[in-house]
Amino acid sequence: MEILNGVADRFEALPLYFLKFHGTTEVENVLDAMDYATYVHDVEHIILDNLQFMLTRDYKGAQKNASYGGYYDKFDMQDIALEKLRKFATDRNVHLTIVVHPRKEDDQAPLGLSSFYGSAKATQEADIVLILQYNGKDKVIQVKKNRFDGTLGSTPLFYDHASGRYEEVSSKAVEGKKYAINAVQPKNAMYGGSKKEAPVSSSAPVMLAASDINDIVGEKDEGSNAIFESFGEAPPLT
Repeated sequence: MEILNGVADRFEALPLYFLKFHGTTEVENVLDAMDYATYVHDVEHIILDNLQFMLTRDYKGAQKNASYGGYYDKFDMQDIALEKLRKFATDRNVHLTIVVHPRKEDDQAPLGLSSFYGSAKATQEADIVLILQYNGKDKVIQVKKNRFDGTLGSTPLFYDHASGRYEEVSSKAVEGKKYAINAVQPKNAMYGGSKKEAPVSSSAPVMLAASDINDIVGEKDEGSNAIFESFGEAPPLT
């Protein structure tokens, strides 16, 4: 229990703040809470999970917005919410991450920009669009839109059971590379600016060819190109 309390105390000291909203919530209430957080706590990154669950379901004739003229459905409400959230992020100069679930599609088909639930406004308003792909075996994060420099690509995700987190490199690959570095002793290395015998140290530079590591590990990393080929055309990030 003492260990758990110690971890809880350290977690409480982190600069994290949580919204106290559960279930459907009016967008204006969420905006007020975010405005308070940015002003009082200097929050710079806000995560809303997720857009569909946050919006009210009482849209059939119960809500009316004069500025849009007449009654509107759930897709209109989603567009209005996205406009307000986009304006908030721009005016307050904060990073706003919004989780949007995909529409119902074939489980084996890769998701694209047209796979987002609702209208196209979700991807149009966003500066960066990330898609979590899953083909039943492997998971990949794809950058489908990048308004800053246009770089697109993919990176695999591996679940680490010890930490309970997803990592970009599998723990098996990390252990394999550590084993390779420890097993292959360099005959000589660049040390102190000249070519001489390097001292036996964990910090000594070690030059290994890819074939050396593959021979020692015995198999390729799980994040091989075969994973990316099953998720469409986006190449791995380099």
